[in-house]
Amino acid sequence: MDGRTLPARHRSFPEVTRELDRRKRMTLGLERVEALLRSLGSPESALGVVQVVGTNGKGTTAVALSLALEELGQPAGAYLSPHVLSYVERVVIRGRRVSEEEFAAGMDRAISTADAHGIPASQFELLTAGAVGMFREAGLSWAVLEAGLGARHDATTAARPGAVVLTNVGRDHAEILGETIEERAREKLGGLREGAVLILGTSDPRVVRIAREEASRRGARLIGPVEGEGEPEGWGMAPYAACNVALGVRAAELLLGREVPDRGRIARRVPHLLPGRFEIHRLGEVPVVVDGGHNPEGVEAVLRAVRSVFGNRPLGVVFGVLRDKDIGSMLVPVRGEAGLLVLTRPEDERAADPGWVRREFGLHDTRIVEDVGEAVELAAREMAERGGVVLVTGSLYTCAAALGRLRAG
Repeated sequence: MDGRTLPARHRSFPEVTRELDRRKRMTLGLERVEALLRSLGSPESALGVVQVVGTNGKGTTAVALSLALEELGQPAGAYLSPHVLSYVERVVIRGRRVSEEEFAAGMDRAISTADAHGIPASQFELLTAGAVGMFREAGLSWAVLEAGLGARHDATTAARPGAVVLTNVGRDHAEILGETIEERAREKLGGLREGAVLILGTSDPRVVRIAREEASRRGARLIGPVEGEGEPEGWGMAPYAACNVALGVRAAELLLGREVPDRGRIARRVPHLLPGRFEIHRLGEVPVVVDGGHNPEGVEAVLRAVRSVFGNRPLGVVFGVLRDKDIGSMLVPVRGEAGLLVLTRPEDERAADPGWVRREFGLHDTRIVEDVGEAVELAAREMAERGGVVLVTGSLYTCAAALGRLRAG
């Protein structure tokens, strides 16, 4: 064989993840990812693409939707963000997380193609195009793509979704998406195109009005609101997560015109694919709930879920947050529920300094422990004396560090 025809060596998983880390930056606009998808042979054109947008619950909804499509005989994959412990969490094919080898091969193809064509794609753009390419290579019929930020300028919109699921609209990324619910709703529906289907997962009248306006203006078909339809019981999930599962399953049923025979089976599979979403661990006898609530609505939902599971037991909260979040609004429900508040620092360059958080928001009776793992241990020791529970929240980056400690035993 002519040496020039030998296939180039694929990057290993550590090499690929280093490349992706190196290219992490905020970008707006679709021109780079559109060019990359074209250079990859437009893999999105061979798939039915569903984009999941919203403030909270996107990952759970996307996973449930992909699993429901599978349950109805349609091979499907889900693209998720961000990851908590490993990049492989971002790509699910036929109900299973891809291996490190599969991930490396698919993302190396995207990185090499971008470099060969001089496309300065960012981390998220490479991940998006790489995942869509992997779905086509796997022979799937459907790709369920969780939007990263909004939709108007989000890389997932470049895959030209034929259906959009909007979970809800809350208070997050106001500096980019707009100060009002209505402004943020319009941004999240920026991926709608003529002939698409919009499945609305919230009955908030402000969002419903914007959804009707945008669907009419863009020539899309609106279905819903479907919020709360068939809300399940007995699935062993936090109430907010169960509602998101129900929305994902219902969306699949609406797209295919058939009912899923066993929704509970899907609900039981979802948590295995989504770390850091109401995971319950133990340190000694103390339950430790890990949940990546990173905006006011997310924190309020997880606090309600903790009370629904553990009642009025004393609560210690380990809270680590990023600087660009609405920290004050997130702390309001935390201060109302926590008998102990420990401020810590997530493992990210955007982490808010816990000392600054304490000073800025007048949290004089709180503890500061910079290391997340040590903060969890301190909270667990104190709650052991009070018969209480620990909640770790504020950011998925905080959750990642906590899970590293908890899973290590």
